[in-house]
Amino acid sequence: MDPATTTSPMQSDCETEPSSVWSWWPSWRPTSMSLLKTAESKILACIQNDVWSRFVTLPNRDRIWTLSLTNKGVRKTAEQAPKTPLVMVHGFGGGVGLWIRNIDALSRSRPVYAFDLLGFGRSSRPSFPSDATQAEKQFVDSIEQWREYLGLENMILLGHSLGGYLATSYAIQYPTR
Repeated sequence: MDPATTTSPMQSDCETEPSSVWSWWPSWRPTSMSLLKTAESKILACIQNDVWSRFVTLPNRDRIWTLSLTNKGVRKTAEQAPKTPLVMVHGFGGGVGLWIRNIDALSRSRPVYAFDLLGFGRSSRPSFPSDATQAEKQFVDSIEQWREYLGLENMILLGHSLGGYLATSYAIQYPTR
């Protein structure tokens, strides 16, 4: 056996074992918010429309990392009604970067928002209840508080995977939004 490809029991959890078989566990690497911020800024650098990014602080002090895009070349006149914003909700393990191939084109015709769900990306890492119904409620409540903070009267929710589930749960709970 080649000593360079073996893993000792004393190896830290941050090190990985070379393997010819793909597995998510050996390739998992903890990272830092500063590395995430750097990677995200590189990903978002290709966006051509105006991008606004900031943390939205919820009443309980949790923070949701948020992007907002608008078409920089279009000036609205008083007669034009603003279009309903599109809000994009990523899936499990994702973040705002998931939408990079779509977000610029979608923001040409309407305002577009993308945010990191609580517990993901650059958003806060709160504790979640072990009860699935209560965890779902915490996610849905955070989306509603986020919407209120931004003053969005209505929105079109687009979700991927877990984001699709939460978008549906939100729409059931808040059908007028």
